[in-house]
Amino acid sequence: MRTDGRHRRNRNRNSHAALVGGALLISGLLAPAAAHADAVALNWTAPGDDGDVGRARSYEMRYSENPVAAADTVAWWVAATTVGAMPAPLPAGSHETFVVVGLASGKTYYFVIRASDEVPNVSGFSNVAVKQTTGSVLLTTPANFAAGASEGVVRLTWDAVPSGGAELGYRVYRKASHDPAAALLATLPLTAASYNDSTPASGATYDFSLATYNATSESPRTALTVAVPGAVLDAAVLHGYPNPARDLVTFRLRIQGGSTSAHTRITVFDLTGHRVCLLADSVFPPGDHALTWRCTSDSGNRVAPGLYNVVVDSPSGRAFTRLAVVP
Repeated sequence: MRTDGRHRRNRNRNSHAALVGGALLISGLLAPAAAHADAVALNWTAPGDDGDVGRARSYEMRYSENPVAAADTVAWWVAATTVGAMPAPLPAGSHETFVVVGLASGKTYYFVIRASDEVPNVSGFSNVAVKQTTGSVLLTTPANFAAGASEGVVRLTWDAVPSGGAELGYRVYRKASHDPAAALLATLPLTAASYNDSTPASGATYDFSLATYNATSESPRTALTVAVPGAVLDAAVLHGYPNPARDLVTFRLRIQGGSTSAHTRITVFDLTGHRVCLLADSVFPPGDHALTWRCTSDSGNRVAPGLYNVVVDSPSGRAFTRLAVVP
């Protein structure tokens, strides 16, 4: 970018917004602040809806790997890719930032933005911001990761990461002492700030970890260790088939122990830890048993497609199996 006096004078002229010919001119220069393997942060100064005052109604930003031809910005705009929905504009003169994600590494991209008012009058095209993506995405690690444990449930909490950045959501991992590596427990939206793990064994100790993610990468994980109250016992064994299931699932349950019957509860949870269905709550003798589930909730409604945890609580311990329900 040129830094001589002539360039500075042109930049100053371009930084004023005005309603000209029914089009709101966007204020300031569109400038790439940073680039990573699949994300570019762009900065500009918010225009008004009447010159340098007020507030525009909306933005539209587009990008392409093709340069903008000096004589035909309209054709470039029509062929370019939209970044999708953007946050509402801030008041005139405010500093604005937006992160475009899902870009390929090592590519050069060209970005243009326009603003609209409530009529809508549409601004002219901004300057062209050019950036090559390099390196890896710097995603935010959630702060204040904490846990509370009771027998059979671990509740994890954290500070939600603000929206508008490269992060798409969270991944929750768990590792028991006998596990070779941490396993993915759940993928959650960026608005989430807690997760209930309804599948831990009583008396066991787990390492939980949490990270944000986007299309191609993950933030550094924050971790903690949780000891679940209760005695360690030989757990029951539970299997469900077919898996994935559509309408009807048969569970094979094996109750460990001697000859004495024992009270056993079988519960279906979604991946956020909310109870979906109480499948059984009765006395089962030791041995093998078969139960069926019609993929419905306690209220009789069909459950949504997705993953579910089916948990067995019995005097012989706690067991669970994960079941996929398909449309």
